[in-house]
Amino acid sequence: MLVTALVTPFQEEGATPEDALYARLTRFQLERGADRVLVAGVEGEGPSLDDGERLALLDAALQAARPEQIVYALGPGRPGELVARGRQALGRGVRDLLLVDAPYVGASSADLRERWHRPVARALPDCRLYPASAPLRTGTELLPDDLARLRDECPNVAGVEDGTGRLARMRRVRELCGEDFTILCADDGLLRDALIDPHIRADGGCSLLANLVPAALRALHDAAAALDAVAARELHDRLLPLLALSSVTAEEPVEVGGGQLLVPQRSRGAVTLKTALALLGVLPASWRAPLGGMGAAGAARVTAALLQAQRSDPSLLQPLAAAFAVDPAARLGHAAPALAAGGSTSLR
Repeated sequence: MLVTALVTPFQEEGATPEDALYARLTRFQLERGADRVLVAGVEGEGPSLDDGERLALLDAALQAARPEQIVYALGPGRPGELVARGRQALGRGVRDLLLVDAPYVGASSADLRERWHRPVARALPDCRLYPASAPLRTGTELLPDDLARLRDECPNVAGVEDGTGRLARMRRVRELCGEDFTILCADDGLLRDALIDPHIRADGGCSLLANLVPAALRALHDAAAALDAVAARELHDRLLPLLALSSVTAEEPVEVGGGQLLVPQRSRGAVTLKTALALLGVLPASWRAPLGGMGAAGAARVTAALLQAQRSDPSLLQPLAAAFAVDPAARLGHAAPALAAGGSTSLR
């Protein structure tokens, strides 16, 4: 199962989401290889959306997808608010719900099980709930042992989105939760290994990179799931320039005390992927606070990665180009001389 962690387009900074474009992005993903799309997830800037905007995005996705093709992120808030959002999704026929470990409160694994995931799962018995663990983002983690206990207590806990970046954790989850428990790898760089590893045999991935190249991620997913290690390795290697977009660090000039310093700035997730999509002309370069655009040096690194991918394998970006009537070679070509000379580029 390939799930695209769909980014959210905004017309301009702070504006409401572009629902029509969101529906179009949803349709593109499902037509080009994704099984499902994740609506209002962290990479979709879900924590910055109000409840009305979240619901509007869900309705926009439903214009292009069947309810069973959508995973709806419940987002931050109190358990009662999460349950209310879950009931709205269930009322629209969407049963697959994602619940990220409660961020930034330092809850223990036992507290996450007892006071966060379990109340939501029990209040929404008709849903299929997927706890999501990304400790580098949230500062906490539902450990495999408590995840297994949660599954025993709540049969509607159907699987987990694992964003820990640790294959050993996924092996432990498989050992404790069994073969019929869905494991989705949320790290594009580990997807191949998680699918092939005989002690994991992940059921799929929740992919951010699929926003750019769903067909290529589909091919990688299917080759690895079929245990075709040679084909999976070749496909993974073709994607290496784009896999580097998961995190981009570049030194940007900053004025301090009347002088100029070069300060490392790290961008990842929605920032780097939306930068790439904006460079290609698919959507506007806009975010919701606290996220913002990359500096010139960071944008140059994204441009260089896209150029490398385009030159080494033009087929990677071809589905996106066809669906959105853009020309990657033309859009990126003007930046090549500056990059070759050690210069920088910008989003426009």
